[in-house]
Amino acid sequence: MARPGTVDRVSAAVAATGAVVVGGWFVVTGVQIEMVGAPGRGPLDRAFPFLLAATAVAVFGLMAWRSWRAADRADAAAPPAEAPVVLPTPLPGAPTTPAPPVAVRVVPDLSAEGRDRLAHTVAVLERAGVLPSGVVEPDALAGGVADHGEPVTTGAVLGALGEAGPDGWDALLALLSTWAEQDPAEHAAALDRLAGPDHRVAVAGASVEVDGAVVAAVTPGHPKALDPGPLAAAARALRDRGAPRIAWLWTDQLLWLATPSVSPAELNDLLDQPVYELWEWADEARA
Repeated sequence: MARPGTVDRVSAAVAATGAVVVGGWFVVTGVQIEMVGAPGRGPLDRAFPFLLAATAVAVFGLMAWRSWRAADRADAAAPPAEAPVVLPTPLPGAPTTPAPPVAVRVVPDLSAEGRDRLAHTVAVLERAGVLPSGVVEPDALAGGVADHGEPVTTGAVLGALGEAGPDGWDALLALLSTWAEQDPAEHAAALDRLAGPDHRVAVAGASVEVDGAVVAAVTPGHPKALDPGPLAAAARALRDRGAPRIAWLWTDQLLWLATPSVSPAELNDLLDQPVYELWEWADEARA
């Protein structure tokens, strides 16, 4: 980057050059006139070229001096130049560029109270026949449950259990997505498995059948929204035929189905869950 007074210094150099050239030209002209000029010339005529030379030197010299002074003032007012940054020479074999920082994921953990609630929730679900006994150690689910935050809920425990996927974890459960491509045949298969070997739930055409009897129609709706109506109708039909009653738990984009050995009201009391995560009888739904 050019110094602040560079332009003024160039102007001073041009003016000084002009003083030499113009003044020198007048001096040479005066000498030539003295050598070849007409005799009898007066002192003023003889001195005139030299006076012009002196005038040119004075004018151009003044211009050069003023430009140089302006350059000095500009240099004095300018901020000091930054010192160059000298980087250390890398050692032989060392990488020439620093390695990018390694992102470290902070693994969440449950509080002591959260771990107690996790163990309590797993124990209650096992006693109620929602989970097989001894299917998982609660501590193995702590990381997945912690991802959902506290307080620990049944939905978070079941979600972490599904992610862990131990053998037989869903033997007494059925899981349906409430916001995905919906397949009525998949819904019927979930109820059929929970109903036991003495009952049959299936989809025939546009109808849901329980033990061969039509109990609900499959109505077209949003392709990704689960319609609880046919499920509730099939659950009522199974109840009337003496099949195990089906309870459900709605969580974030998931529907859990089970046949608990206790009523949903008692199960909710034992679990002590938030009001937005409560088990209900599917056959009592007004969907």
